[in-house]
Amino acid sequence: MKFFLCFFFLFSLNAEQRPNFIFLLADDRRADAMSCAGDPIIKTPHLDSLAADGQRFSHAYTAAPICKPSRVCFFLGQHQRTHGVGFATSKKMDEQQWSNSYPELLRNAGYYTGFIGKFGVDSYTFKGQADEKFDFWRAHDGWSKFFPKQRENTQVYKKYQSDIITEIMGECISEFFDSRDQDKPFCLSVSFSAPHASTSTSMVQDGGWFMDKAANNNPKLKGHAIYDKMYRDVKWLKAAIKNAEAAQHIPLNVMNSEHGRKKVYAYSYRQESFEEYNIRYAQLISGVDHQVGLLRQRLQKEGLNKNTIIIYSSDNGLLRGDYGMGGKGLIYDATAKIPFIVYNPLLPESRAGIVNESLLISIDLAATLLDYAGVAKPKSIQGESFKGILEGQSTGREQVLLESLFTLRGNPMAEGLRKGRWKYVRFFRMEAHTELLQETRERYDFRYDMKAIDFASPAIYEQLFDVEKDPSEVKNLATNPEYQSVLQEMRKLNKEESTQLSHE
Repeated sequence: MKFFLCFFFLFSLNAEQRPNFIFLLADDRRADAMSCAGDPIIKTPHLDSLAADGQRFSHAYTAAPICKPSRVCFFLGQHQRTHGVGFATSKKMDEQQWSNSYPELLRNAGYYTGFIGKFGVDSYTFKGQADEKFDFWRAHDGWSKFFPKQRENTQVYKKYQSDIITEIMGECISEFFDSRDQDKPFCLSVSFSAPHASTSTSMVQDGGWFMDKAANNNPKLKGHAIYDKMYRDVKWLKAAIKNAEAAQHIPLNVMNSEHGRKKVYAYSYRQESFEEYNIRYAQLISGVDHQVGLLRQRLQKEGLNKNTIIIYSSDNGLLRGDYGMGGKGLIYDATAKIPFIVYNPLLPESRAGIVNESLLISIDLAATLLDYAGVAKPKSIQGESFKGILEGQSTGREQVLLESLFTLRGNPMAEGLRKGRWKYVRFFRMEAHTELLQETRERYDFRYDMKAIDFASPAIYEQLFDVEKDPSEVKNLATNPEYQSVLQEMRKLNKEESTQLSHE
């Protein structure tokens, strides 16, 4: 009997000592869009403080550079070609897949789980049932407007005091702490809608999507500390759209930016709206930053700051006129790199304030949370725990495979490899889908069954960048005779990684 009592006591003690987790996810947030990452304009004092107290990873990548598949990659710790969920496929995440997601595994291990904000995969998976997957649910599917209370998919926020989506999420965070089970460790996932274009374009109703007017013409924003005048006295540099053409970087036979991309992200192509877009983008980032500050104050007040690991990231980056383009879905660093800050109070002070140059990819998140929680990682998770990297015991992976399987809006399929100073990208298209591509030409939608993709298809265009000398990735070295040996080596490594992943 004494043995069982001791065993029960030790189990309870371990449960209480397990760390809490808060995962903060922005939407369309570039890795360099914060002051601690070198942005000279955007002010992010609370994220800067989080990085100073923790570690900022300067080479973190998303496994899928667009919303829905990226979020599934975070949940399941899998590459998109493995989980199969994307905008151009009919695959839905099923119950078996969700059973191996980090929220479900932690919940089954005794964690109190919460989700706030943009779920992003609900209408394609557990329609109307996603709230059952968490202990605390204040979330929505799909896009959200800046003022969300009038939209059908965001009625969950109607009862809150604020009218602004980011501030409402802050209220939801407070509610989570007020109502959580204090006898359990917790895992809270917060998915901000900002700075996604659906949020920035809806700050004003008149001329919204094209951002032809200053958002602070809206009386609702007059006098607001952030959304009225912040950044409006800044002389924004005009975008590369003035002197650059997308075809200079990706040939027209590979991707025509006029077909879909330019229409959807029109504000990034129109010089007259570009400055207003950047003002709103920066404001929305500062709005999220403010909520990060309030969150840390709450943790301090609750006495949770010494046992709560905070991770801040984004689903993907964003083109803001880079290469003469807007939007995402490509694997340039501007779209594939993501901000990644980890605050871990369990580490010694000597491990704080570090800019960590180890390679990470978003599928590593799930493995890391499970590792810190003492939960066995299922075989389905392809990511690797970066616990050893945080603690200084490991330098992590040597290379990372990247891919973009988003084929709507005229986007081509692409995969690539980052290793050291080199970044290799190959665009490919399967001949078996040529007829399908022609049939949907008016919409420029290229839909497919994931199982039909032949990742061994020949490249129709290649890119090779020396990201140390050319961090903006504008000098393609793939056809330069001096770099053919590097190109061949990167091709080889990419093929090996891709082949292995396709057979997992």
